[in-house]
Order: sequence, then structure tokens, then C-alpha cells
Amino acid sequence: MVGIDIVDIARIKNVMERYGERFLNKVFTDEEIRYTQGKRRVQESLAGRFAAKEAFMKAMGRRLSWKEIEISQVDGRPHICYKETLYNGVSISHERTYAVSVVVIDERGRIEGKG
Repeated sequence: MVGIDIVDIARIKNVMERYGERFLNKVFTDEEIRYTQGKRRVQESLAGRFAAKEAFMKAMGRRLSWKEIEISQVDGRPHICYKETLYNGVSISHERTYAVSVVVIDERGRIEGKG
């Protein structure tokens, strides 16, 4: 299963300006917020994680709870943790205007019980 999503970083910036912590706490886990706050371009990092969550939902074929999906870094690479399962088939890229993510889910990309 494959999912892809692209996010306009200005959209994330606008939502953050309008809703602030309320938006962050609705969509991102505490660990995701902590990780992105340490980045030089916070909105780009948040947009990349937002795109990865959307791409994961598309790959799964259904709408899921935002905070049940956590994007983490393992050995410098993004992974998705969902319901105690770690998925390594995720790629995130961003630049000043857009963030994009592709998620590929197959049996080889699942690491059971590692979340």
C-alpha cells in the first residue's frame, strides 16, 4: 500500500499563527513537538510530519486519529509508530515552500511491538 501527501508550508504557518498550541496538541504528539521545536525551520519540520501522517492514512485506506500516528527518528531516518507497530517505509522531504511525504506499507516494513 502506498500513500503520498504534499503540504504548503505557508498553510501550516497560518494555522499555527491562528490556533497555536491548540493546533499542535491536536495533531502532534509531545515528542513530535519537542523534536520540531529544536529545528531551525520549525514549520518545515511540522509540515513534513503532517504530510507523513496524511500519507500514512492514505496508505492505510482510512482516516485515523492524528495523535495515534507518531513520526519519530530512528538512526536519523523517519519512522511511523502506530498502535505498537513501527513502520520504516516513510520518506519526508521539505524545502521553503512545500513538504512532501511518501509512505509504503508492506510486511517487510513493519517491525511489530517496537513502538
